Amino acid sequence: GAAAHDHAGPAVVLSYIIASLTSMITGLCYTEFAVEVPVAGSAYNYVSMTFGEFAGFLCGCNLALELTISAAAVARGWTSYVATMFHAPPNALRVPAGVISLDFPAALLIAAIISLLIYGMKETARFNTAITVISLAAVGFVIVVGGLAVEPDNWQPFAPQGATGVLAGASIVFFSFVGFDTVATCAEETKNPGRDLPIGIMGSLGVCAVLYALMCLVITGMVPSPEIDVDAPFALAFRDRGMGWAESIISFGAVAALITALLSSLMGQPRVYMVMGRDGLLPAWFARVHPTLGTPVNATAFTGVTTAILAMVVDTEILAQIVSVGTLAIFGSVCAGLLARRHTPEDGTGRAPALRRLVALSASCLVFSTAFGFSHGGGRKRGEVSRVTDADTDAGGTGATAMCCIGLVGVMISTLSFNWLPRHNAPKNGFTTPFVPYLPALGVMATIQLITSLGYLAWARFVVY
Repeated sequence: GAAAHDHAGPAVVLSYIIASLTSMITGLCYTEFAVEVPVAGSAYNYVSMTFGEFAGFLCGCNLALELTISAAAVARGWTSYVATMFHAPPNALRVPAGVISLDFPAALLIAAIISLLIYGMKETARFNTAITVISLAAVGFVIVVGGLAVEPDNWQPFAPQGATGVLAGASIVFFSFVGFDTVATCAEETKNPGRDLPIGIMGSLGVCAVLYALMCLVITGMVPSPEIDVDAPFALAFRDRGMGWAESIISFGAVAALITALLSSLMGQPRVYMVMGRDGLLPAWFARVHPTLGTPVNATAFTGVTTAILAMVVDTEILAQIVSVGTLAIFGSVCAGLLARRHTPEDGTGRAPALRRLVALSASCLVFSTAFGFSHGGGRKRGEVSRVTDADTDAGGTGATAMCCIGLVGVMISTLSFNWLPRHNAPKNGFTTPFVPYLPALGVMATIQLITSLGYLAWARFVVY
């Protein structure tokens, strides 16, 4: 809702396509790592084995950011849809407390799911299957019934803020694709990693990309983008079009869908804590596994407490921005890690040539992305006054374009330079990321571009976290 309302307008469908393509590129890198190293921990392990323990620790903290905060954002959205299911305003179940609104239902939902996850994976899987069927039925209902109510005039103007708005929207919605990271996080529990992980990671991304794109076209075709509700967009869109009877159906489906998303995030995060506890980067208390249930009880309980607190007090849009920065940073690190691993000897020595090229690649991407953002006036919200005046544009437009060109040339040269290094660590377990070094380098560039599109406030929140 926020991406279409504040930034991209009807072009939010392009935002989702850009976010999904970026996720698919990084998903290929994730898959190679996950198949070669099928243990719990996902990106934490991949970065540790490539860049060292300290880099892995930072990545583990970032994973905590990604999974915990995405779960909190989903839980707050769940509360909004529970309210609309009973034809109440989205904020009806929240308690105003000064500048914030306390979301007790979201905290209670998290407590219930954490209890289920502690009890066991088999029970969780059965519950998740049932809820997923309900979710897919609701998505089909929205696409079919909502598609009949689309008015093409609502798609004009298609991209009110141009490329900058589309990229800002892609940055915000990127956290919608964090689910495949959970598949990699649970790699240790798969029976056939070489077959199951590629299907799970790439298959989930493909299905989600198609469904997200169709739903974007429906919501922006039903309601003019400035009128889209940020908290419960689909339910209120049907109500406003005179289909109040459908509001409860959609809200019920959304409640189910958000439960599955919440379950995914809350299942992955404790396993990251568990692996970091095993490695000594967190207290051993986090690595403790229940002798009967076979689940990381302590890490799961800690995840539940921290997520519930965030869900209860922090606004959804702020959570989405923070988790998008963290997710993009992790995905970019995995793409960079694959480049380093493929060009570093098996014994870990002689890493410097690959690292120098990675620094040059990242710096070139940053120059390009920053100059691109400046030349397009930054990713402000709809209705905000641009910080870039006409005089600034005339004076700096040529310079920004020149910097874009310099950055792009730097990206091309640094990427091509990897071909001058010998290849190492060829995959042995059945999956190989194609077009190395070009595809991982494109992943690094795409993630840095989306990070810069989020703006200074999101960066500041990320640094404070």
